[in-house]
Order: sequence, then structure tokens, then C-alpha cells
Amino acid sequence: MRLYVAGGFQVNSIHMDGQFEGARPWINITSRDEHVLEAERYIHTVKEQVRFIYNTLPFQKLPARMTVEMAYSTVFWLNSFPN
Repeated sequence: MRLYVAGGFQVNSIHMDGQFEGARPWINITSRDEHVLEAERYIHTVKEQVRFIYNTLPFQKLPARMTVEMAYSTVFWLNSFPN
């Protein structure tokens, strides 16, 4: 959180699961079956975009590194523009 504040961002809230219980004063912990809708939707969008790129390629199989780079590129471009 200090890194974001040092970068000039204002952090209002952070939503995480029970794994981060030790940082309780600063974040909102969700229960086991509860989902953070914004994060779930973003993950769905990333997966959808990676599938789109994968299905437009002329290859039958891809190296694992290429799949990682597709996901990296997708996240980069999604973060480059405001929603």
C-alpha cells in the first residue's frame, strides 16, 4: 500500500480473500464463498481476450511462454485505457 501512495495514488479500499487475514486493518476480507465482482469480471475479460487471440493464430499448439505472453499483452492493453 505504501508503494501505491508513494506513486501518487489514493487507496480507498482493497478487497482480498482470507489468505491476507494478517493485514486486516487495511483491507476488506471476503468470506470463503463471497466473490469480488470487479475482480471476477476482469479475470473473465482477460480469459476471453486470450482465447480470442489463441483462436486467431494459425498454430495447433503453442509453447507455454507464448501463452504467458498473450496474457501479459492482454493485461497490458486492458490497463492502458480507462474502462
